[in-house]
Amino acid sequence: MAPSAYLGRWRRWSDDPLIGAAGVSFERAPSGAIRAAPRHFRVCAYHIDTPERPVCWLDVASRDEAAFVRDHLGETAAGWNVDVAAVFDESGGPID
Repeated sequence: MAPSAYLGRWRRWSDDPLIGAAGVSFERAPSGAIRAAPRHFRVCAYHIDTPERPVCWLDVASRDEAAFVRDHLGETAAGWNVDVAAVFDESGGPID
């Protein structure tokens, strides 16, 4: 999938108004368990200063697509102020 296909698909993690204005949140509460929708993989993107919780996330249908989004975050993040991404499955387990 082309990186531009992810425009508009990312969802903010919290209702912090700073996320909408600056693409980042400094909210420090831990995210808790992260689980993808059934039969999906959740890509969570983090700002390097707030590793406790993602800034934004999106669900994709395959492990390969999740790896592509994670590995090409600079191209797929659609303007979000994020530095790294992690992938989780529906059970909450991290995916390499």
